[in-house]
Amino acid sequence: MPPVLIAILVGLTILTLWGAVSPRGQWRTLMGWSRSASAPEPRPGVFGIQRLVAVAGLIAIVLVGVSSGGTRPAQPTPGGTGHPTSEVQRVWGRPEPQVVNRVFAPLASAPFGLVDQPVLRYLGIDGAQRNPDYLFSLNNFSPPSDDGYLGTNPEVGLTALDTADLVVEVRADRRCIPQAVAVVEADKTVSVGVFYGQPNPGGLTTAQVMDCSTSAAGADSVSVLIPVDLQGPLQGRAVVTLGGAPIPKAGATR
Repeated sequence: MPPVLIAILVGLTILTLWGAVSPRGQWRTLMGWSRSASAPEPRPGVFGIQRLVAVAGLIAIVLVGVSSGGTRPAQPTPGGTGHPTSEVQRVWGRPEPQVVNRVFAPLASAPFGLVDQPVLRYLGIDGAQRNPDYLFSLNNFSPPSDDGYLGTNPEVGLTALDTADLVVEVRADRRCIPQAVAVVEADKTVSVGVFYGQPNPGGLTTAQVMDCSTSAAGADSVSVLIPVDLQGPLQGRAVVTLGGAPIPKAGATR
């Protein structure tokens, strides 16, 4: 609470407390000097009203002090930097993920020769309504090479998020890029698999393409969101891996 506000509240507290405890004494001190010695004092009922007003003032001061002093600062991020937590950090954590701004036709099954990258979380979105809107302000992922990079660029004026029904998050080896996504839709589930590999501009072997860590962290990794366009709305369907394991929803308590 600012020092000036504290000083004002202390002064008002003293005056109102005085009026509540001794309204007659307060009147004599503050107002009696302006009246002649022969002038009668106010009736007792006036002092009673003065006491009630003072008590109400004390209650108001207490409420103001509690509300001002109880305002909590913005919660720091989990990293302890002291900066306020943004919506994207609250949902996805830090560092903020980047968006794979690519439109692609999903495969119906796992491809050969690529690394099955664990899907960490998912979130259903409404791309047409740009909801949640914070996703559209995220930076796009810039691959080390476009060779083998997933899908194609979206149409001019659009982003991959504009037509998506959900996004899935992976944290992958920085040397590698997403090259394929498999999606199998059923009545109650949507199964998703994300497959990475190293860019292959020089005819790498399958083993070299698949030399991608699935547990990379820190500076050796990058967190990305991959927009997925479904054949039907996600609605209440569960999102699972191709093997059937549940994928956590972003922002949900674990």
